[in-house]
Amino acid sequence: MERLQVELQQYADELSAHLSGPYQAQDYYDFLRNLMDATIRHHGQQTVAQMSDETILKVIKSQVSELIKLKRINKLLNKLDRI
Repeated sequence: MERLQVELQQYADELSAHLSGPYQAQDYYDFLRNLMDATIRHHGQQTVAQMSDETILKVIKSQVSELIKLKRINKLLNKLDRI
């Protein structure tokens, strides 16, 4: 799980470098952690524990990619403080 956190931080750094907006890497990291938590709630702790870090990261990247395509990521980040 520690490796996954490092990879999520690297992905957050990439997002902050490539996406426009007032958000920094820490904002994206918090968002990615929330996606991870939602994945655990949705699929269950046991199921996620059986998945490799690569698979979990792939799922999260897929979700983020879809949000970027739909231009929803900034709207969700705006709401992050209220959630």
